Amino acid sequence: MIVPLLLSAAASLHAAPGTPVSLRPDTTLVAPASAVFAPPVPVVRGSDHELASAASVGFSLTGLIHAEAAVAAEVERGAFPGAALAVGRRDHVVMERGIGNTGITDEDGPVDPDRTVYDLASLTKVVATTTAVMLLVEDGKMDLDAPVSRYLPEFTGGNKDRVTIRHLLTHTSGLPAWAELYAPNPQAALARAVATRLQSYPGDQVEYSDIGFVVLFAAAEKAAGEPVYRLLDRRVYGPLRMRSTTYQAGMGCERCASTSREHGDAFQGKVHDPIARQLGGIAGNAGLFSTAHDLARFAAMLANEGELNGVRVLKPETIRMFARRQIGTRALGWETPNRSGSGAAGLRISPNAFGHTGYTGTSIWIDPDRGTWAVLLANRTYETEENNHMQTLRRTVNNWVAEAADQGAISSYGGAN
Repeated sequence: MIVPLLLSAAASLHAAPGTPVSLRPDTTLVAPASAVFAPPVPVVRGSDHELASAASVGFSLTGLIHAEAAVAAEVERGAFPGAALAVGRRDHVVMERGIGNTGITDEDGPVDPDRTVYDLASLTKVVATTTAVMLLVEDGKMDLDAPVSRYLPEFTGGNKDRVTIRHLLTHTSGLPAWAELYAPNPQAALARAVATRLQSYPGDQVEYSDIGFVVLFAAAEKAAGEPVYRLLDRRVYGPLRMRSTTYQAGMGCERCASTSREHGDAFQGKVHDPIARQLGGIAGNAGLFSTAHDLARFAAMLANEGELNGVRVLKPETIRMFARRQIGTRALGWETPNRSGSGAAGLRISPNAFGHTGYTGTSIWIDPDRGTWAVLLANRTYETEENNHMQTLRRTVNNWVAEAADQGAISSYGGAN
């Protein structure tokens, strides 16, 4: 049985795996009234792993307990074996929590937010590809309104000369959502992706396109003059000490949560996404692996206007530009809240929030108005993606994080918590 850890105003939430206790059978997305909460367990931390108390950054305890309880309830229900949750405000990390296990076999250990590596799926689009484009725009090496063919001359034919970098970022290029890239090697698969025909005229409609981000990744590499992963290691992951963020984690990766089971065997360390697989595991749409701790540092950097621990990664104006809504709910690479509340962001998050989700059960959301952020990593594809309420869970977590910030603000002025 899984239960949330009691958040304490006097002690930071620890990063150790979950503690087994009982939940009421009818618990779904709320904290059980009768739960027994475990005290924080002391852990040794480096300078990049200090956790702030909830009260010190203006969070209420209640909201954060409910956010964690929502995740624990889904694990308890059997939706997925486990998850990692990280929450913070600006450059402060308040929660890094492992809930449940990495799989269901005897060999699968508890989720550790520091060490358990998840297949990020489409979070790759923002944590890798979009971030690379942000850097290249800052460097003057990419122009959002330049044709893609400026950087990728082979991207031609059938109105492709009218497709811009902005079109690719907003999923309005006219490229299809998916295409079969089967080829004898990754280079040939990439050539097939670049040769994919447009389905509609550029700018006419939004079509969420994995192929579009494969093309964008290739264009970014040409603009950068080096592989995107090297650019990111040098300018983002290295400076932020995101030590577990990588492509090609490798089959049999002991730290990787099992993404799925094939013929009864755990599927670990190899990208789940079929397009990224055909491209050798390094792609613009999917393929990145990371931990909750690493993504907490990435989210904290964005929420703190591009800087963390004295290291400037992005300019504040670049983050604002890319997070600004362009068409529908699409920003530049990022997603923004659906006003109806039917998406992943929830109803309580601010209209200026931005984030993204991944098919395997991952999400990241940043609320610049409140300065809050939340990272949720799960392996919802482990058994079947039909046995979970991932979008509902994402909304619930984001709603409770917003509630924690708002109630914390009321409490700081003497109101009820």
